[in-house]
Amino acid sequence: MWETVLSYGTTGLLYGAALVLAAVGLVGCVLPFPGHLCVLAGCTCAVLGHGSPYPAWWHWVILAALTALGMVVDTMCSMAGAKTFGGSKAAMWAVIPGAIVGAFFAPIGLLAGPFIAAFLAEVLIMRHSLGKSTVSGIGATLGYVGGVAGRTLVAAIMIAYCWIFML
Repeated sequence: MWETVLSYGTTGLLYGAALVLAAVGLVGCVLPFPGHLCVLAGCTCAVLGHGSPYPAWWHWVILAALTALGMVVDTMCSMAGAKTFGGSKAAMWAVIPGAIVGAFFAPIGLLAGPFIAAFLAEVLIMRHSLGKSTVSGIGATLGYVGGVAGRTLVAAIMIAYCWIFML
């Protein structure tokens, strides 16, 4: 009898953890936080809570590849946005700490952080004019927003894939 009670309790706990981790992962896609790793952990909890038969190994490879893709999409979009608008490598890389600091001042900081960081990188490191630095900051911010959209889309695909093919 206790086995049955414990198995239902464990299942509920794992499903609850899966929901919390998936939600935190989706929020982490908007904030500069490793959201895809949380979604992957949530999928793992959901599969363990579901019980056997466990999915084939290649399902896990697909989820791991989607996790890596989500991280790459974010970085590439931010860099492409700055580069498209004439930003330097310093501005491209400044977006990341700018987003982290900006997250503490959400929601305005999520957009202002990458802009200010790219702008300051252009002005202070590259010694560009204020006009060129402003355009670069706008490009970096647009790239960051594109990266957030891409990250969130990949995380949603991960959750849907787990729900449809692994449970």
